[in-house]
Amino acid sequence: MISPETLKRFPFFASLNDEQLKQIAMIGEEVEFNKDQLVAAEGQPADALYVLTEGSADLFFTIQDDKTNTKRQFLVGEITAGDPFGITALLEPYKHLSSVRCTSACKAICINGPKLRELAENDPALATVMLKHIALAALERLDHTRVQLAAAWA
Repeated sequence: MISPETLKRFPFFASLNDEQLKQIAMIGEEVEFNKDQLVAAEGQPADALYVLTEGSADLFFTIQDDKTNTKRQFLVGEITAGDPFGITALLEPYKHLSSVRCTSACKAICINGPKLRELAENDPALATVMLKHIALAALERLDHTRVQLAAAWA
């Protein structure tokens, strides 16, 4: 369990009421990751939503080149303090669409995905706030990817 006051510090949770914060705090914990640690792998189950509290991480995906039988990784974003990741823990089919690797030692709030989904199912206001923030994070990452794609074609 973490403190509801800890959650309030982050924009992702700031618009939740005290009861909602308390419920999320009860299913959350603080976790630490080492530099270069793979925290999430694309295609794997997304069983937790994270908010980075310290450090930074790269968000990337891998493409298999069938012609050369090699894999290439493409950076699609950077996660810094306050940013969520593992956002697909709230979206079916609950699998990571990209991978996350720490570029430094990191700390994060880890929220149990199935329990958070259950809270959201029972509280439409909570679901609305969570999905709004998830959509904003996804749009930001999509924009970053669009910029990278444009630069690659320039």
